[in-house]
Amino acid sequence: MKSLYLPAALLFSWCFAGFAFAGNAKQGEACLERMDLSCAQSNATGLGSSTEDLGFQARLAFHEQRFGDALRLLKSAVGPTPDAATQKEVDLYKATVEATDGFVRETRGDVSVMYLPGTDEVLLDDTFVTLQAAHDRIGPRLGSAPPGGVRVEIYPTAARFIAASGIPAESVRTTGVVALSKWSRLLVTSPRALARGYAWKDTLAHEYIHYIVAYNTADRAPVWLQEGVARSHEVLWRVDTFEDLPAYQQSMLANALAGDSLVPLERMHPSMAFLPSAEMAALAFAQVATMVQFLQNSAGDDATKRVLSEVKSGTDALAAVANVGTHGDANAFMSGWKQWLRSLKFVSRQLAAMPTVIGGGDDLSTDPLLSNRQDLAGFARLGDLLLEAQKATAALVEYKKAIPEDEPASPALAVRLARAYRALGQEPEAIAVLSDSIRDYPEYATSRKELGDLLLRAGDRPGATAQYLASADINPFDPAVQSALAALYDAAGNVPQAERRRRYERILRTGGSDPSKGRSH
Repeated sequence: MKSLYLPAALLFSWCFAGFAFAGNAKQGEACLERMDLSCAQSNATGLGSSTEDLGFQARLAFHEQRFGDALRLLKSAVGPTPDAATQKEVDLYKATVEATDGFVRETRGDVSVMYLPGTDEVLLDDTFVTLQAAHDRIGPRLGSAPPGGVRVEIYPTAARFIAASGIPAESVRTTGVVALSKWSRLLVTSPRALARGYAWKDTLAHEYIHYIVAYNTADRAPVWLQEGVARSHEVLWRVDTFEDLPAYQQSMLANALAGDSLVPLERMHPSMAFLPSAEMAALAFAQVATMVQFLQNSAGDDATKRVLSEVKSGTDALAAVANVGTHGDANAFMSGWKQWLRSLKFVSRQLAAMPTVIGGGDDLSTDPLLSNRQDLAGFARLGDLLLEAQKATAALVEYKKAIPEDEPASPALAVRLARAYRALGQEPEAIAVLSDSIRDYPEYATSRKELGDLLLRAGDRPGATAQYLASADINPFDPAVQSALAALYDAAGNVPQAERRRRYERILRTGGSDPSKGRSH
């Protein structure tokens, strides 16, 4: 699941026709343009009621998540007949006020989160933990952290996220963009808004990295560099080294290299969100992530920080990468990167990309293969009927017909195969099917849950715990998974974690928090 950074010029061209900011307002505007919120705040004192002063105060309030104040101040600044460009800003502010209706705020340390009370409360603990870890572990690799903390909004529905982000709905559906770093804030869609959830904690870290990069480059980094740094570094809040690309991205990248069909860097401008397909977006993310990994392999752990410093000083991004990575030769860097990619042992088998399904949908509609292959989905549905009729052997025959000749079983089908094997008492075969599927499709929560059930039955409590945790990291809204984790932590003597998971289960089963219990920090 993808997230992205959008440059200031794309979504927020702050230009009142004929207006020129002066004094502190002008300085404050410059601070906001280079993502220095603390600097902007220091220029907000002593301002008057001129159009320029009110306009700056409106934009500052928008960055500070004071959306009602921002709308009021902007309307006061522009009057009853704003020009077309400014009307877009009024509309955005109004849409954000509506999208955050009913939100409350919780602050821990330097992190402030706005969210809608209810089941999204199960996200709070991990939101704070993830962002603190990203600050501590990733920030120093890239430069200084932006002063003034970090502000996050968790949107309960895709519709609210789309309204507040300004990203067209079609771009969200096409490229799978569900989070945004913009206006000194992180805008994130709740995993409950997607039919199967997504790796939302890595996405949080990804967006925070965008904020760090924008601050340390005065917002001069192009989209390809922004996304390359964020995509390659997003896992470092929880692990010490870069992780391999997902299997389907490895396959896409290997095929693109072989066919000389890589996405040109200029196609990625002004945003990955506007690429024409999820497949092209996935390929573009894979390219830029591996470019940054190659840079660091070639020039050391501080290579990215040095590149960002050069970009901040005005150096072209590719020239900066070449200066750090290949002594100023951009062609040598690009050819070296491609040669390095060819030396890697990428997955070569054909794999489908996971679709972005907003809102409802059954497991077949969220499957990367069966959602597009009705012929194969028909076999799966027939197998379901047979399994429901307790004819597991016949169901297994139909399920196997749904496996394509040129690629492995899709994740929804692997779950079905495992259930049939389990019904036949062939649990080792069920475990093997799910383990293979998770290797190819690690972000499918149901596979993780099913494997957790099987491992628990086999007496492998550590293995079961790991799989339930992985499932909850993708889809935290399954009360059965939270209940299983609570029982496992109880058995292990880990009382705090057991109580935490029981609290999550209560929230999910009641639709809100238990006021008699405090949150774990």
